[in-house]
Amino acid sequence: MRWTLLLLWLLNVLHRSQAETFQEKVPLFRLTQQGPWESDASNATGSPCEGLLTTGASALTLANRSLERLPSCLPRSLHSLDGSHNLLRALNMPELRHLPQLQVLTLRHNRIAAVRWSPGGPGGLHTLDLSYNQLAALPPCAGSALSNLRVLILAGNPVQALQPRAFACFPALQLLNLSASALGLGFQGGITDGAFAGADGEPLAALETLDLSSTYLERVETGWIRDLPKLTSLYLRKMPRLRILEGDIFKMTPNLQHLDCQASPALTSVHTHIFQDTPCLQVLLFQK
Repeated sequence: MRWTLLLLWLLNVLHRSQAETFQEKVPLFRLTQQGPWESDASNATGSPCEGLLTTGASALTLANRSLERLPSCLPRSLHSLDGSHNLLRALNMPELRHLPQLQVLTLRHNRIAAVRWSPGGPGGLHTLDLSYNQLAALPPCAGSALSNLRVLILAGNPVQALQPRAFACFPALQLLNLSASALGLGFQGGITDGAFAGADGEPLAALETLDLSSTYLERVETGWIRDLPKLTSLYLRKMPRLRILEGDIFKMTPNLQHLDCQASPALTSVHTHIFQDTPCLQVLLFQK
């Protein structure tokens, strides 16, 4: 009986000691600071700009932070910014004027439905990735808002049509990716004549690579491909409605080296004489 009472007493003392220790180490609540760009669902780890103003960072990733807009306190030294997988709804290039050295901007998998190309943004930007957003139409493109842009990726957007001079403000553009977009759908869907013309109607002379794979275009039209005289690579993969390649479509693209039409099941007619205008052609793919 004596040993039982002693054991119960020791257990009671040990329990009280642990409880007091737990109360000392665990506070009732914690105070956290939440910036205006963070949603209620974000974790309490401080703002996305915390500690950045003095780092002089040249590359920064802000992916998967539920951001509804890009923070305005990013370091001016940034060369590369990745804001993918967030909740951004619009992109206004002049709002990035505080990043004068920015060269690469990646905003994949957001909710961007509106873009403004107006002058005033980072003049050195050469790569812009807006793939898999909600762009149903491209804004008017006048002047040279992004005169140094060389790579523009718009894959996976619901863009149904390209209007004349749609890329006129990108005179240095070399690679344009429109794959997996909705081009060709709708009553007036497709690429209009002059879509790749410059500001004054001149050809978009710098473009070398164009990817139209997984779109709904039925054919390649002379009216728009004639404005791509430096085109070297054309991708027409997995196009369910592409039926025919004919006419003088390659008359104005003598530098074409790579033509990929693989996995386009409706393509049943290819006029071989079109390849008389492609003396530089090295790779030709039609495998279904």
